Amino acid sequence: MNLLAGLEKFGLKADGALDITKEETKKKASAKATTQEKQVMTEEDYLLKKEMECPVCDSKFPVLLVKTGKAKMIGQEFDLRPRHEGVDTIKYDVVSCPNCGYSAMTKAFGPLSSTQRKWVREAVCDNYSGETPVDRTTYSYEEAVDRYKLALVCAMARRAKLSEKSYICLKLSWLRRTQYKLLPEGTEEEKAVKNEVKEEIQGFYQQAYEGFKACMSKESPPYYGMDSNTLEFMLANMAMYFKDYDYASQTVSRLLTSPNTNSRVKDKCLNLKEQIAKAKKTQAAGAAQKPAQ
Repeated sequence: MNLLAGLEKFGLKADGALDITKEETKKKASAKATTQEKQVMTEEDYLLKKEMECPVCDSKFPVLLVKTGKAKMIGQEFDLRPRHEGVDTIKYDVVSCPNCGYSAMTKAFGPLSSTQRKWVREAVCDNYSGETPVDRTTYSYEEAVDRYKLALVCAMARRAKLSEKSYICLKLSWLRRTQYKLLPEGTEEEKAVKNEVKEEIQGFYQQAYEGFKACMSKESPPYYGMDSNTLEFMLANMAMYFKDYDYASQTVSRLLTSPNTNSRVKDKCLNLKEQIAKAKKTQAAGAAQKPAQ
């Protein structure tokens, strides 16, 4: 039955079946699609542009920072390298002045003494060629690595604590490690680039490992924001990477017997203890199979 029969006299077509819910359903579907579209966030959505002032040359410049509370942490890698949804927050943790080159981790980018400014100018600024201002919406891994390398040179120049320099090296290795997984290796040139990145992963990781071990006897906690338990647990995992099983075992045993170690860390240490035991067993079996020279 054509319920709209009679509208023909007004020049309107009324020969279809009537369904007053059809348009409403379309609207609901459209609204649902719009909601879904809004939920798909790009890296830029997690960032904000903020103006900073350089403590060395006093120039003002824009930087990209991660919005507070915007990036949701979704996990950690074995050495506590954090992972966030939608954005690699580590790329945005260095502030770098495009005018004079002074760079530092965000939390360390603040007032300097006159002596520190002198040291930085002599070591960095006097030789810095500057960069062409570009209105960036994100930082690539290569750009982030360059900024961290500048921060490391500046930290060394202003006589920063060993824990800060070690942390910069650690973050450099983390950035390179992630970048390495994303690089193609089809051509000989691409393979060469990937090999260079791999060498930097190893080099900066070694610097961080040795640096953090040394700073525990030279500094008092917190070690650039980390308490003793966090740093020692991270070092135990790094020791596993370098097959330094004795150090890893000693560190884990110390954490397990310490009354200051919380239960969460102790649970992780128990798992790590099993991994160390298996690794030692495998290493011993490999050594036993080697022919005598």
